[in-house]
Amino acid sequence: MANREHIDLIRKGSEAWNAWRAAFPGTRPALREAALDGLDLREINLSDADLNGAGLHKAKLSGADLSGADLRGANLSGAMLDGVDFSRSTIDTRTSYEGVLGCDIGVNGLYSAATDSAALMRIDPPGNSMQGANAEAVIESLKQARKMHNFSLLLSGFALLFIVIKPKTITLPYLAGSFKFDDLSYTFLATILSTMLLSQVSSFIDSALDGARYLNDRRAAMLVGHFPWLLTKYESDPGNRRQSKVMRFFLVYHPLVYIYFFVKWDALLSGDWAAVQAHYQELPVVLGEYLLPVFYVALIVICRHIFRMSEGFQKPILFDSETERHRRSEMQRLAEAVEKQAQRTTELVELMRGRNS
Repeated sequence: MANREHIDLIRKGSEAWNAWRAAFPGTRPALREAALDGLDLREINLSDADLNGAGLHKAKLSGADLSGADLRGANLSGAMLDGVDFSRSTIDTRTSYEGVLGCDIGVNGLYSAATDSAALMRIDPPGNSMQGANAEAVIESLKQARKMHNFSLLLSGFALLFIVIKPKTITLPYLAGSFKFDDLSYTFLATILSTMLLSQVSSFIDSALDGARYLNDRRAAMLVGHFPWLLTKYESDPGNRRQSKVMRFFLVYHPLVYIYFFVKWDALLSGDWAAVQAHYQELPVVLGEYLLPVFYVALIVICRHIFRMSEGFQKPILFDSETERHRRSEMQRLAEAVEKQAQRTTELVELMRGRNS
């Protein structure tokens, strides 16, 4: 829990708080679950502070030092965060940061351009979770989603063939031969198959988006952010983003083409509702009155969910520059140690050869 003295001190303002931090640099601020909503905390030193579950709703934190702070479960909604130093700070799925000002919201956290720092999702999820920082797993989920989505697009393409060319039947191959379909029977089959395929697409994209929240390095950000699929590719340019949204809308809602075959359009456009109803009632009972509405409603709901998740990928995947520099220096030290060990091994081998000779 929060330290009562620390809460009273921070309420006095940044000047008194910073003077206390300078006098006691080894003391970690204990502000867990503290109610600090709306406070003016500009230029405050909250480095390495325990702010787990703290309320900072609409707090003024411009220029604050939050490096190394524990922001898991904190409420930062509507806070002013311009110029904040987020280096090495961590958030989690409980952290709220809707409507923050002065920084960018990414898939996996918050980024301050002024300080080139990011508050990233903690990479060790709960023990009952199968999530974690694994860019390869995210890419594999996206590949599976793209494959099934392409097949669903192919089904809708054959439906367009019925609309444009108007063939009486279409022949589709299978392992033991081929099937012939008229427009209505094919569309009903395509609706069922698209429902099953897109439900799997939804599941894989959901898994990929959850996995992307735990990514925390430059390589993973580049790998996932530039995956070659329009539904999940991040667009930073505003013009490209608008174009991408239009294209994603058509790609996601491609099953809408199937409704063409189940409506008597001339009667609908003329307002002849009796003819529309009669056309609907002429459809096979199981097809028209029961299965078709269920599958079509489910299909539209799934498409809506996929589109929302594709919007989630229109945020950047972030990495913290200071953490990257520290990671590189660690790798350099490791490489140097390996190189020294290799040199010593070579020297030992040469010495043994000299003795044997």
